[in-house]
Amino acid sequence: MAIKRTPLRQRLVVAFVAMTAAVSGLFSLVTFVAIEEFEENLFVSQLDGDLRWWINHLGETPQPQPLTLANRTRLYVTPDMPAGQLPPFLAQQERGWREVFDGHDTYHVVRRDHAGRRYYLVRDASALENRERGWFAVLLGGTVVSVLAALLLARLIASSVLEPVVRLARRVRRADPARAPRHLATGFADDEIGQLARVFEQRLRQLQGFIASERLFTSDVSHELRTPAAIIAGAAETLLARSELLPRARSAVTRIHLAAQEMQDLIDAFLTLSRTPTAAPPGQHPPCSVNAVVQAEVRRIRAQAAPGTPPIVVEEQAEPSLTCPATLLTVAVRNLLDNAVHYAPEGTVRITVRADAVVVQDSGTGLQESDIPRAFDRHRRLAPEIPGGEGLGLAIVQRICERSGWQVQAQVLPAGMRFELWFGGEVSHRQQ
Repeated sequence: MAIKRTPLRQRLVVAFVAMTAAVSGLFSLVTFVAIEEFEENLFVSQLDGDLRWWINHLGETPQPQPLTLANRTRLYVTPDMPAGQLPPFLAQQERGWREVFDGHDTYHVVRRDHAGRRYYLVRDASALENRERGWFAVLLGGTVVSVLAALLLARLIASSVLEPVVRLARRVRRADPARAPRHLATGFADDEIGQLARVFEQRLRQLQGFIASERLFTSDVSHELRTPAAIIAGAAETLLARSELLPRARSAVTRIHLAAQEMQDLIDAFLTLSRTPTAAPPGQHPPCSVNAVVQAEVRRIRAQAAPGTPPIVVEEQAEPSLTCPATLLTVAVRNLLDNAVHYAPEGTVRITVRADAVVVQDSGTGLQESDIPRAFDRHRRLAPEIPGGEGLGLAIVQRICERSGWQVQAQVLPAGMRFELWFGGEVSHRQQ
């Protein structure tokens, strides 16, 4: 949900400000209500006591005129005085206390009945209401100031609290997984962040050991496999040079020679993929012609074509060159072509060389649109009814693209599939 994607610093600030706003707002509300209740109870008790005193003090003496008392208070007695002398709001006054607003001023009114007469004690409460509004403004302003101060303080506290986390993230980001980390946990307190730093350091050391072990294994295996692959390729070349070789045997030796070359390319490609991807110095890799790689792979497929192998149509719209290991491009193009040929045994395969990409299109059975996200998973065979294959070809292409900064995209066609190997801006080309 949205709150889980919010940065931790922002969540801390929002939580601190929200808590301050809630506490200060609740305190202000309780204070305002308590002040208002206290003032009302105090004045009600005072007015009721004053009215009782006047009832006892006046006795049966008629009061045809309102009495003006201290503190802007007036006493009205009915039916002693005419109805016209009574304020209009007294006509609706029940026995007891009530606060009345006549549209201009506010009054506190207390009514008591005694000996067939009604006694109204009316006090002008406008000053009290103004004072209450002043208190309300003060409390509201205090709440706003508290929230603003909390916002500033929260930003400072969040920065202070998260500083060790940011420092640890910076150190982990700079750490090289291929090298054992040094002093990753140095400088952190013995708290949760310090424990996390020590766990990171321990796991990075283990990861460095795994990477070193994998590199040694890859290097040793590649070195050991190169010799037999070279021997097989050399022996095949020697046999192909003999003129007395029978056609059937020559075809078999040709396939052995091509397989040995494929093995050498795969060894070089996997060895390159196992290394840390770093920027190659200028001139380390000679320009690799995309057209030459495509033509070589098309010749390879045609040379070892079996009955039912679909025809391959090559369209060259440009002559791009890449500065990359040629074996990586060869293996990527080879897997895309082999995949198209394998899954379109009775169709047609078209490979197009553009200025920025190589497009391989077949007219085979194709895939479902929902299967495309899984097409590049390792050991994922989405057409198990077609024999052969281990489900690794597209996964290898994806890994080569991640290593080289390329992209591979799949698209379902009405009849078949379309794969695009896009090179981005790492291309120099000459339009035909």
